[in-house]
Amino acid sequence: MVSPSEEGRVESDLPDLRDNDRLVLEFLGGQANASLGFQGIRRRLGIHPEKLSRALQRLRRDDLVEKTDLGYRVSSRALSLLSPTAIRPVAPRTPLLRTFLPPDTNLRELAETMRGSWFGPLHWYGLAESPEEIVLSWVADDGAFQLDARVGTGALSIEGSVEDPSVWSRALMAAHRLFRHLSETYRLRLQG
Repeated sequence: MVSPSEEGRVESDLPDLRDNDRLVLEFLGGQANASLGFQGIRRRLGIHPEKLSRALQRLRRDDLVEKTDLGYRVSSRALSLLSPTAIRPVAPRTPLLRTFLPPDTNLRELAETMRGSWFGPLHWYGLAESPEEIVLSWVADDGAFQLDARVGTGALSIEGSVEDPSVWSRALMAAHRLFRHLSETYRLRLQG
């Protein structure tokens, strides 16, 4: 947990906060409105599963991280203690696909249908929800890119975050695969 000091430095409010705890807390603080799956956090931070599990347990014990049925998220207590520089803005995403949805689409049901699913090279990462939209996220199995499916009233867009230009083709193919999977899964759910 960090807070600004009078000189503008960042000091620890918990002297026993371990390196992995701090890493996880800052990572989750940078995505404050999201609940992230265990494997998604592990992939992004490159922490051994046992060490990550222990860090999350300690952070939960100290009321800095909450576990929900959607994953882990930073607590409101932690947000009040993190310095504003620890809460990073969301990295820009590049639109890859966009389509309209029927006006009567149940967004929560669509999100529930897809939440936690892994398919092809895409592994579940997490979910963020706001009054305007639900964002479902997947990361490539090698961590080379992230895809976000933004579902709002009447629209679905798939956006990518790709750092290495050499993987754009893979990201675009995965976006089409994600779109096909979303469409088919939701269609079957409506019929069933």
